[in-house]
Amino acid sequence: MKMSKEYAEAIAQAKANYQDALERGEAANGGDVLAYMDSILTPQEIAESNLRVALIGELIKAREEKGISQKKLKELSGVRQPSSRAWNGDIPARRSTRC
Repeated sequence: MKMSKEYAEAIAQAKANYQDALERGEAANGGDVLAYMDSILTPQEIAESNLRVALIGELIKAREEKGISQKKLKELSGVRQPSSRAWNGDIPARRSTRC
């Protein structure tokens, strides 16, 4: 199977990027992500983020204590999108999905 020139170049670039990341280690991804986030967020934004994380943690704990799977919770709550995305903070909560 013959690769297009563009595809071959993309593969070569990906391999070079991977090798660079291996050699530079943590520095390749910018170092300490939490320190970076602290540098760009206001104290209020940090507090709000910490509250969201704590709340999600408590919700997960309660769900697990009750023996409810994410799928079952989705059914019980009527939330349309996969609840795992919400637990991971990948989607913002909207009034329509909370009510």
